[in-house]
Amino acid sequence: MNHFRFLISFLLVVCGGLPVGGQTVITTDDPAIYDMVYRPKNEERVDSPRLECLYEYTAVDTILGQTALAQTLLQVGDGWTKFQPYYEYWKDSVCWRSDWKITYGEFLKIKARPAQSTLTESQLRNVADGDITCMGNVGMDYYIYEDSTARMEWTLLADTATVCGYPCRKAKAWFRGRQWEAWYTEEIPVDAGPWKFNGLPGLILRARTTDDMLMFDAVALRKPGAYYIARTFPERGDQRPTRETVLELEYNAARMTEQYLRSRVKVVSTSPGKRLPQRMFYQPLELE
Repeated sequence: MNHFRFLISFLLVVCGGLPVGGQTVITTDDPAIYDMVYRPKNEERVDSPRLECLYEYTAVDTILGQTALAQTLLQVGDGWTKFQPYYEYWKDSVCWRSDWKITYGEFLKIKARPAQSTLTESQLRNVADGDITCMGNVGMDYYIYEDSTARMEWTLLADTATVCGYPCRKAKAWFRGRQWEAWYTEEIPVDAGPWKFNGLPGLILRARTTDDMLMFDAVALRKPGAYYIARTFPERGDQRPTRETVLELEYNAARMTEQYLRSRVKVVSTSPGKRLPQRMFYQPLELE
């Protein structure tokens, strides 16, 4: 199962997404796996969203000279918020509509991960205690971990701007190795924002690093559909690492890609004269 899940993730990112120089083929010898249910229904409904905000995420890798884009979605409920890549939200909505009977093969015919998307982690935040549950994957390594220390100490500034049609005020904070600037609107007085951002007296509509390597920018706010905010339980084979372990894994997969692949995949074949990628896109949100 995990081998196949990596096969799909890797092919969609590498072959259909970021250019890595050379065609790489990862193979599996079990075609029946395409008939397996895409994902077991291992979720618990925790809240109903009352607001959804779509953000465009931008990241720059200066070593590869590439810019990665991703569409993301924040759901805001009374007691919980959930931030995730939009394709993950979309995949879940397809599964909900099919009553969780969709197969891997059927799903792959419908939608693939968008090209140039490097954001794979979702965050579920309990507003009451501020704890965040993070789920995602690095290549074939699917993980879930708890982050109870994601607290931003903001300095409120006098600067103002209009973001997505809302008047905003500016704040800044140093968080895990990066200096962030954020714009929040008090017209939407909720403690929420993209990724792990929190702690301001209004919805955060824009956040960027002062070196312009990373940015979240709201592009639309909307009323939620019929989909709920859910807590997802780990699947068999998912790891429970620490946050620091995930950061190390991301670095190894991106900067020592060939070694990472050979340590994880049983069968790796490349076209004649081609090599496995030496590195992949890398611009982590956290440096420490």
